[in-house]
Amino acid sequence: MKCSEVHFHSSFVSILMEHVLDVESLKKLTPEQQKTLISGVKQQAAILNAQNMITDLSERCLTKCITSPGSALSNTEKQCLQRCMDRFMETYNLVSQTLQKRVQEEIAASTRMT
Repeated sequence: MKCSEVHFHSSFVSILMEHVLDVESLKKLTPEQQKTLISGVKQQAAILNAQNMITDLSERCLTKCITSPGSALSNTEKQCLQRCMDRFMETYNLVSQTLQKRVQEEIAASTRMT
């Protein structure tokens, strides 16, 4: 696990621990309050995921494309950055779609078993 992944995971766990005290407390919430809490946790997870993705993208593409930093980017560096970002986003979207499909398949399979 990379340092950024560990940071993301520990940050996410910290947020969960701050918002979700224990199961008994959750049971005392109204359905609307539970829905709001879940929505907030999902929103925080999405924000953390986006921040992590931007950091990873920056680290990878800047390291690959900017070999000698200067006061301005060369055309070659600009093209490299654009291609790197495009490939990164295509890969990220493909992985996200594949993961989402697998999760949906697992949910469907588990509901058929019950």
